[in-house]
Amino acid sequence: MKQRLTEIREIGLKVWAVHGTMKSEAISLDADIRKYALETEFVRMQDAAAFAPCPYVIHYLDRFINTEYGKQFSDVVEQLRVKCAELGFVLAIETAPYSKYDERYADSLEIAGFVRSFHSPYVQVTVDINNSSLKEDLKQVCENCCGIIGNVHISDNRGGREQHLVPGCGHLNIRRAVEMLIAADYEGPCNLECHHINPTTEVLKMIKETTEEICKGINNGSDSM
Repeated sequence: MKQRLTEIREIGLKVWAVHGTMKSEAISLDADIRKYALETEFVRMQDAAAFAPCPYVIHYLDRFINTEYGKQFSDVVEQLRVKCAELGFVLAIETAPYSKYDERYADSLEIAGFVRSFHSPYVQVTVDINNSSLKEDLKQVCENCCGIIGNVHISDNRGGREQHLVPGCGHLNIRRAVEMLIAADYEGPCNLECHHINPTTEVLKMIKETTEEICKGINNGSDSM
């Protein structure tokens, strides 16, 4: 990991955030399964600690009708919060997409309330405009999360489902979304979370430059893509 960090710095890149891999096993009603999932995540966090300080992003997993899963998630987040404080990360819980595979939709108001319940600078929100645009008005999402946005995911979609397209390739008004994030007091960078089959250096540069052109002149926001 130290070697990779050196390589990243040598080519002039900076890691804005690290994305966790924790899935629903972490809130399983089986204690052994939960323990293994959490320990696995701790290992990933430790390996990525060389990139701190930065946000450590996890998905909001309480998407079940059974409230016991929510209680387990709250306990997991508390343990992750302690680990983040130790390693220099800020735990950034991502706004959820609308999915037919979930038992219920967790909106941004719920997620923001959950984050605020920890009363900790080490627990914040990742606003994913791709996810949140499927079910909610982005202006309302930004207002709901105002003051606790620690990270932003930028990508596009054509409606109906999350697609993580390059900005400008879908229906979202990316420029307006960035303006609303700034209005919600977010001053940090935007992570371009675009799925691409061949993410070469040239492709990554193209995605960055395309997004910067869309956002050109918005309070210098394009400087932090």
